[in-house]
Amino acid sequence: MVSDEISERIRKARLDFANLRHHLWRRRDIRLSIKRRVYCAAVCSVLIYVSETWPIRVEDTRKLQVFDHRCLRNIAEVCWDHRVSNSEVRRRVLGIDGKLVD
Repeated sequence: MVSDEISERIRKARLDFANLRHHLWRRRDIRLSIKRRVYCAAVCSVLIYVSETWPIRVEDTRKLQVFDHRCLRNIAEVCWDHRVSNSEVRRRVLGIDGKLVD
């Protein structure tokens, strides 16, 4: 089932993200642009692997968005109670247009 595959992809991407937590995400001496590149290469690639074959539903899209926003907030060091919109967090981490692809 596709939902199971998406949950598995999120689990694997979460592990990859967690493995980089102390080595990269928490380090203030590393520029945000470097963190963005690593996030796109190491985490997003695992997350969306073979996604072009998924018949995706709204709930599945929501799961992927929630995971993505949580990761980006972690990278930008923005807590949920800071009242910063997801689009603003995306803009800070990913650049002006907030897209994952350059």
